[in-house]
Amino acid sequence: MSTHVKTAPSPAGRPGGAHPAGVWRALLIAGFAACFAWIPYAFDGLEDFQVVGPNDAIPLTDLISASPRQGGASLAGALRRPSLLEEDDEALMEAAPLPEAVRVEPRQSRRRPPSEDEPERTPLARVDPEEFEGLTREIEDPRGSMRGFYQRLAAVERDERTLARLGVYGTSTNGADRMTSQLRRLLQRRFGDGGKGWVPVAAGWRYQRHQDVDWSYDHWRTYVVNRANGPLDRYGYGGVLAVNRHRGAESHFGTTDSGPGQAVSVFRLFHQAFPEGGRLQIRVDDGPARTLDTRADTPTDRVEEIRVPDGAHTLHLSAVGEEDGQGEEDLRLYGVVMERDGPGVVVDGLALIGAFTRVLRLWNAEHLSTQIQQRDPNLMVFWMGANDAVSETVPFVEDQYREHYRGILRRFQDANPGMSCMVMSILDKGEREGGRIRTRARVPRMVEVQREIAHAEGCAFFDTYEAMGGEGTMRRWYGSSPRLVTADLGHLTASGSRVMGTLVYRALMKGFDDWIADGEPAP
Repeated sequence: MSTHVKTAPSPAGRPGGAHPAGVWRALLIAGFAACFAWIPYAFDGLEDFQVVGPNDAIPLTDLISASPRQGGASLAGALRRPSLLEEDDEALMEAAPLPEAVRVEPRQSRRRPPSEDEPERTPLARVDPEEFEGLTREIEDPRGSMRGFYQRLAAVERDERTLARLGVYGTSTNGADRMTSQLRRLLQRRFGDGGKGWVPVAAGWRYQRHQDVDWSYDHWRTYVVNRANGPLDRYGYGGVLAVNRHRGAESHFGTTDSGPGQAVSVFRLFHQAFPEGGRLQIRVDDGPARTLDTRADTPTDRVEEIRVPDGAHTLHLSAVGEEDGQGEEDLRLYGVVMERDGPGVVVDGLALIGAFTRVLRLWNAEHLSTQIQQRDPNLMVFWMGANDAVSETVPFVEDQYREHYRGILRRFQDANPGMSCMVMSILDKGEREGGRIRTRARVPRMVEVQREIAHAEGCAFFDTYEAMGGEGTMRRWYGSSPRLVTADLGHLTASGSRVMGTLVYRALMKGFDDWIADGEPAP
């Protein structure tokens, strides 16, 4: 005998199991969640709570990416605080717990009269002492490495139509171009706006940012020098190579409405031409597009120059469509330089996020030499070593570190013999122990090793560690208001970056004034 169970019909003829009320309830919950997720994007000061920051990858895509990006929560917090930039410089420096200013003795001028073989030149005025008031550390330059850079600053000061260029290689401490943006602003205020400088075609790391430029990009695959996985070990001057994933690959580089970067006279596209090279469309503002062919018999580094009337402009780069024969990864682009004709100063912020110092050896040597010559910086600054100092997985071997870093400095100087060279020491790095914040044991020794390396290779040295306060700085800077370092006790906030940029500027101005007082040599 079979038993039949009768199922009650669904109300209004609906199929069994469907529950519209439950669906509407789920949609209502999702709507509330979306509203809460939107709030951090609508109000300043809540950037740390954004699910995805500007230019971040789509969530979870890193799990399936062949080239995972690097980043971290503390670093993200340091990069997403635009409201802190509104603080007044003078008030910020007064609030920062800095060491006492060094005593500056006015240097007596030792200028010598020009010889018969030297052109007559107007003597330079000394730097106003207010420019380095509050100086906490001077640049150590026993072998006069900074002369070349100071000579170029002198040419800019005399209103010659030239630019003084400096590039700063750093790790995530300057991953958002914050310190270099402050240095750029202060130098350009005194010597003239030479333009934004270097910007990669696309970011190599999720948390890489650039100030003083309207920059966006899409559909590029990036290879960075850290991972040494790029074709031919050619990563460009900035350490990031961008290749097109498909025809939608594009990048925009625009001037800004305020601050440095409001005008440009020339765009320079640094790229590689190679046998399988494709075509790139270039358009300025709303003008007609032109096509750049990047084919060559052998891999060759090239620079394409696009001149524009000095002012506000946007450069648009895009891969030619597949219907026109464009393939994947047939473009290899390094970066775009945005400059003006001068006189002025340009500061390139070259962030290598997550990098150990030794990665600066991983470029193809000939390629790096070509890139340095094509960019022609007057001063290269190396602000490396942060990851070497804090890594728990990679041991710090002092002799090996010396060998690598000295070889790196020689390679860069050989590429451009007239270029000045300066090593900046690492920041203080803190750790928590028993509820207190103390300086990591490795930091003071790392600073001394970096000083010895710089002096041995004829580079200038800036003791960043002592300039910011030496031992215990992270405790003082973390407890200050505004907070100058992040909770990981290793990264600077936007405010801390501005303090550091100001300290470097003061040291440069003191060195420049001493050079003027000593009597500038013939160019």
